[in-house]
Amino acid sequence: MKKNLIFGTVGALALISLVSCNQKLLDIPQKGVVAYEDFYQTDEDAQSALTAVYHEFITLINDQGSNNPAWNVIVNAPGDELYWGGGKKNGSSGGGQEINDFRNTYVNTINHIKVVYKDLYALIYRCNLVLDNFYGEDGSLCDSPVKKRCVAEARVIRAWAHFTLACYWGTPPLVEHVLPGDARPTNCDHQVLMDWVIEQFKMALPDLEPRKGKTDKEGAYKITTGNCLAFLGKAQVFNKDWAGAKASLKQVIESGNYGLVSGPDMKYLFHVAGDGNEEKVLEMNYVYADGVGPWKYHFQRNQALFFRMFKAYPDVLIKEEGWGNNCAPTKKFVDAMMANEPNSYRRKTWMASYEEMITEYSYTDFKGKNLDINPDGSPMTKEQKLMDPNRGLDFNKYDEVYANYGYFFMKFMAWACDLIPNNSTVTEENRIVMRYPEVLLLYAEACAMTNDNDGLKYLNMVAERAGAPTYSALTMENVKKEKWFELAWEGTRFLDLVRWGDAPKELAYKSHDPTPYLDDEFYVDGSKGKKTSGKPHKAWIKYIDDGWAEAGGGFKTGKHELYPFPFDVIQLNPWDEEKGVGLKQNPGWE
Repeated sequence: MKKNLIFGTVGALALISLVSCNQKLLDIPQKGVVAYEDFYQTDEDAQSALTAVYHEFITLINDQGSNNPAWNVIVNAPGDELYWGGGKKNGSSGGGQEINDFRNTYVNTINHIKVVYKDLYALIYRCNLVLDNFYGEDGSLCDSPVKKRCVAEARVIRAWAHFTLACYWGTPPLVEHVLPGDARPTNCDHQVLMDWVIEQFKMALPDLEPRKGKTDKEGAYKITTGNCLAFLGKAQVFNKDWAGAKASLKQVIESGNYGLVSGPDMKYLFHVAGDGNEEKVLEMNYVYADGVGPWKYHFQRNQALFFRMFKAYPDVLIKEEGWGNNCAPTKKFVDAMMANEPNSYRRKTWMASYEEMITEYSYTDFKGKNLDINPDGSPMTKEQKLMDPNRGLDFNKYDEVYANYGYFFMKFMAWACDLIPNNSTVTEENRIVMRYPEVLLLYAEACAMTNDNDGLKYLNMVAERAGAPTYSALTMENVKKEKWFELAWEGTRFLDLVRWGDAPKELAYKSHDPTPYLDDEFYVDGSKGKKTSGKPHKAWIKYIDDGWAEAGGGFKTGKHELYPFPFDVIQLNPWDEEKGVGLKQNPGWE
């Protein structure tokens, strides 16, 4: 027994000795994996690497913060178009609510701000893998049209990511190559970064393909000459290069590859029926594949916009309960739009009043009963619907409807026809990065800033299509108003207010206005139980001082123009004054 043990040990040592002398015996290829040095070579490799870029782009748009996709919170919560909140004050959507009220704390920094910041750099990393391996330092690695196109598309997405970082963080690091693990990137001067972004967009243009007409859906799902020019024009507007912006944006307009859908068809813009249409400059394409997905935190699944406080859902919507009345239009936005265009296609597509929710949608209850038919089989009238106890708010379940001025956000509300097969929560309508109206309104702004009346017809194209009043003059006030109405909740408003210098004035109400709470006159003071007032369903708004001002809420000049760099990023890469490396925190967040 001992002899066998000794022999076995000696044999093992001999084998180890043999292997150590011949390292080639250890070089056994791993099955199903391509070695790094063997991958970045062919056209197929370039296309595969670019596909990973688009996957990261989709991840950025959908990544989860705290009960909300973080991207949605970052780009929309600070604006003046919506109240943010769950079923109640300080509910499950607290992070977004704090950003909405400018009470930013470490909580939403880790749940939302950090998620988007890191996802943007993850996207940049994916882009740099393409550029480092298929472009090189001088373009010598771009030895085929396919590689040139893939590099150009990655270059545009990388520039877009840096532009976004510049807008929300001011002086983020510029990362042009894949970084080593010990790198300590430092702040990049804002103007230097903007100039670099513009240069990158221009550099990519010659190797991109154009969209092949207004009906080319694939051309809306990838980087093309058209959306590169649109992003370039937007960056030039933000950089106050009005002449450059007009030249870039006019090329998009005159290309003939984009257009506006009709007013009646606006309701399809944010649904599967509108995916890839003429209005889409760029959108992230979601395609259901059996056995792949569904995505755990898909934007439409967990957007916290479902109407869980209603007794029944309109038939057009997903019959799935969510987090509450998140993202209800503000009193300020509702009053402005109702004064301008109370019956426009746009107003009725973007939002619905409480009374419209009850009377202008068809309803089936959760047991399958048609709620729009009287016992005798006749259709219910509007007046009967307003007296129907089976519809409207359910105060037996929820004793308050927090932060709601009597109107409901409908613009992005998922429809039942958007659902993927055999699923009651996950839908596959695309997520829009830029629509054609933004191109027209950016061009109108550049024209307004240079006394060029050419922009007036494009400003009016947007208003006329919406069914709204047109404008007799091209002024910045008219451009601002039309852009606010048309692009509400599409991630443009807050950045516009900041760059126009309007944020302190337009966001001042957040530091002193009380919060609206929606009640229903059908009930007696919103009481629980079956006691009713005998009055028709009608929104009754009460206002409560929720103490946001005392809690430090409200936009503060010199601080809230920018988001803070995430706490852990600063910890890992603190600013070293002597060496001039590391990351400086933004003003007001030190």
